Amino acid sequence: MDTTRWLVVGTNFSESAHHALAYAITIATQTGARIALVHAYEDSLDPSIDVAPGLYARLGDVIERSSAARCGVHVEPVLRRGAPWDKLRNVAMDLGADLTVIGTGPKPDPLAAGSLMTHMLTAARPPELVIAVHHPHATKGEP
Repeated sequence: MDTTRWLVVGTNFSESAHHALAYAITIATQTGARIALVHAYEDSLDPSIDVAPGLYARLGDVIERSSAARCGVHVEPVLRRGAPWDKLRNVAMDLGADLTVIGTGPKPDPLAAGSLMTHMLTAARPPELVIAVHHPHATKGEP
């Protein structure tokens, strides 16, 4: 029986997602878990353009710039095509993840139609941990 512990972290390459990864690295350092860094994307408008290699490279850059290697944490890049909430849940279930971590903006609205947080929290298996990140330079009305 595989006893590897996994944390799944969703990323859209935003500041909030970077903070979620940093938080997950802290948890993984303390628990010995591995991290699956997941980016989900929709098909491009032009079917002849394959965006996957560029996105996979961006995942690698995020991992390289993180503190994971310094902390001895293994981070696996995972790229999936489809709705983010669906793909994050699929990866978490496939790995038997202990926790999924996603970042959110300064004033998350979990009831907003179509929000990632709403989708993740309403069918959360495994439990979800939402990292709220305060953007000190954001003004009222900015995302």
